[in-house]
Amino acid sequence: MTEILPASPVVEPFSAGKQRELWGHPIGLWVLTLTEGWVGFSLYGMQAILALYLTDHLLQPAHSGTVVGLGPLEAFVSALYAPVGPRAMGAAITGLFLALIYATPLLGGFLADRVLGQTRTILLGAILMTAGHFLMSFDWSFVLALGFLLAGLGMAGGLRAQVGALYELGDRRRSDAYQIYMMGLQIAVIVSPLLCASLAQIEWHWGFLAAGLGMLIGLVVYLVGRRWLPAPAVAVRRSEAPAATTKHARPALTSQEKKTTLLLLALVPVLAVGAVPNSEIFDGYLLWGREHFQLRLLGYEMPVSDLISLDGFISTLCAVLVLWFWKAYARRRPDPSEISKVALGTFIAAFGPLMLALGSWISPGPHEVSLFWGLAFHIINDIGFSMNYAIGMALFSRAAPVSLNTILVACFSLNLFLSNLLIGKLATLLGRISDVSFWLIHSGAAFVAAAILGFCAVRFRDLLAPGKQTLPPVS
Repeated sequence: MTEILPASPVVEPFSAGKQRELWGHPIGLWVLTLTEGWVGFSLYGMQAILALYLTDHLLQPAHSGTVVGLGPLEAFVSALYAPVGPRAMGAAITGLFLALIYATPLLGGFLADRVLGQTRTILLGAILMTAGHFLMSFDWSFVLALGFLLAGLGMAGGLRAQVGALYELGDRRRSDAYQIYMMGLQIAVIVSPLLCASLAQIEWHWGFLAAGLGMLIGLVVYLVGRRWLPAPAVAVRRSEAPAATTKHARPALTSQEKKTTLLLLALVPVLAVGAVPNSEIFDGYLLWGREHFQLRLLGYEMPVSDLISLDGFISTLCAVLVLWFWKAYARRRPDPSEISKVALGTFIAAFGPLMLALGSWISPGPHEVSLFWGLAFHIINDIGFSMNYAIGMALFSRAAPVSLNTILVACFSLNLFLSNLLIGKLATLLGRISDVSFWLIHSGAAFVAAAILGFCAVRFRDLLAPGKQTLPPVS
């Protein structure tokens, strides 16, 4: 499943007020949906060609010497992953970049909440991302471009909070608004890899330029549409907050809440291991697929990055089907706990890499693995990850103590940070171990995580049951 863009851990600091509407929703929703769609277009289009660009072009001797700052970056990555050769180095850099995508929103949330305010932080983030994408259009500025992109992503992660701010808390349209918002992102995920990868086949930098143009459009949409967004609250430094406001800002945790908090934190690395098969899609999977899949269809040589678009389409369908299945199941039988669903989803996803291992075992030669095995991998993985991610976030949001809710939900997103750190290392093993072993490692990791989650679902059922949260004291 294509991973969801990270969001800054910021509680909605806005006031809805009366909004002009279009098609039954505030105009601001359509502004934010278009903005996030173009942000997703730029990011996923770039990610779809990043690993291939590094291994085939930038890290080759003819080009690597011109890149400013590449030496220190390679030294750091070598200390972290010990990659051998340009392909392994490219996979390692990609994994590190993908990991940092899910860590920078923590800083962005702090800036929005305490320093700049939400709107200015998002605007600055969009400007930095636009600059970063255009810097990717040149070899020499690659490292600088990654820095701009990471900083921009961290600051632009608060778009999702602005969606909720368009509606009063009791407005039933809020859930529909988030579905519309996420659908815009999913459409971008399907379209952008197709376009950027096709252009990259002609000239690498054309693919990055297309991603940059998409981000520029998103920036213009946000600038033009700011008048339809709620006025943000002024950022307040903790030292400036009134004493009466901060007195009960974080009440002491009960014994039950402390246990729940520790359990949720312990689940983060387990979820990271379970997400390994999904996280590999943007890294080693593309490098492996280009060498082993039969990519020629009806006389057309399909770019391997088109598989990212296929995954975006399948993941959208799977998310809808999984939601429908659990609603239908709950009408007939007791609804399983959230952690039970996460364990089941992780168990299902573990069978995805087995399809690739089986395809490699049956057809071990170059360009001999049928795309049937790739399709099976995506379907199985997306069904499982639909339960792993969405329901996992719901678990953290519900079970976390009220006073730590925002922090623990942010910690949940760190499982994708840890997972991508892991795949940065795993992807360096391509060519050093057999393909069958490579995919069995991914499958085994998910099976182990599923077993641990299943144990927690039984052993800590009461601790994670609904109704265990304690409300903060009212002053």
